Amino acid sequence: MTIPEILQQAQDLTSQLTLTLDNPKSVKLQLKQISLVQKQLRALKKELTAEIKAINQQATQTGADSILSVGLDVFGKRKWAGRVRAETRRAIERQKRGERQPYMEVKDLIDQLLLEGDRLKLEGEQYLIG
Repeated sequence: MTIPEILQQAQDLTSQLTLTLDNPKSVKLQLKQISLVQKQLRALKKELTAEIKAINQQATQTGADSILSVGLDVFGKRKWAGRVRAETRRAIERQKRGERQPYMEVKDLIDQLLLEGDRLKLEGEQYLIG
């Protein structure tokens, strides 16, 4: 699933995160609806987490020593080989971070929506108690 698709689903679910304190029966039903929306949001978050893990794994697999670094090692230039490897690792990390960033932003948005759902549920439960 792509980022725009996940964002669209999250926005659709956001419209369902509402609570109207009108009567106890209605509030109970709304609380169940909020819980269902939260389950769907958690499922989207799991998809995002899987995508992030795939990005991390793919970047790790491409992190083999470069031919240049191995060549420098063979010819006794260990200091230079170490620098080449370190720069390669940093480049891979920058690439990985760049690819993960959009997923992380959507994941943060989903976390905020989950918190909003929790807040609404607390508000509804307080209404039912009071």
